[in-house]
Amino acid sequence: MATKSTLDASLVSIDILTVIDTEYIKKKYGPNNNQSSPVGIDHNSQFLICTGARSIISGQGTADLSFGANVGDLVSFRGTSIYQNSDDAVIVYAIKKNTSITGNTDVFNRFISNSVTRKGAVQPNTTTDTGLPAVNVSQNFLSLDSKVATSGKEAFLVYIALYTLASDGVTQQLYGYYYWDPTITVK
Repeated sequence: MATKSTLDASLVSIDILTVIDTEYIKKKYGPNNNQSSPVGIDHNSQFLICTGARSIISGQGTADLSFGANVGDLVSFRGTSIYQNSDDAVIVYAIKKNTSITGNTDVFNRFISNSVTRKGAVQPNTTTDTGLPAVNVSQNFLSLDSKVATSGKEAFLVYIALYTLASDGVTQQLYGYYYWDPTITVK
């Protein structure tokens, strides 16, 4: 059996859920269908929720987060709208180092997109009032993943695509491309 000190040094998986208030973005910034020129947004519509970190130092539930991690730990970003992607929807499609910041540490390796298909993912049962028993469906899940390269503070850019519910009430259509510039400190 492993000792506690051995476990502390083992790799951990850190998950960060990005929840986006899409109404705020739509009201403040309007549509933008040019992916090569996303609109920069302020830090008032994003909420980063972190689990699995070795510690949360500050910023849980804000657009800027500080957490404890070791070199080699895996960090995964996922995104959703405040509507759980059912009305407005959000896809986090890229995370890149903010090269406009001088002295910016390369805390993370390059973020790569990973997809997982759960053939028996649960969804609410729409034939009952409670949604139970749940039904199993095939569903894809996407994350942007990176290993921690070193401790420090890194400013980077998180890119999102925002989709809105069309007037037909069943189709979601592109509303715009946006990004914001969080800073994450890894201790």
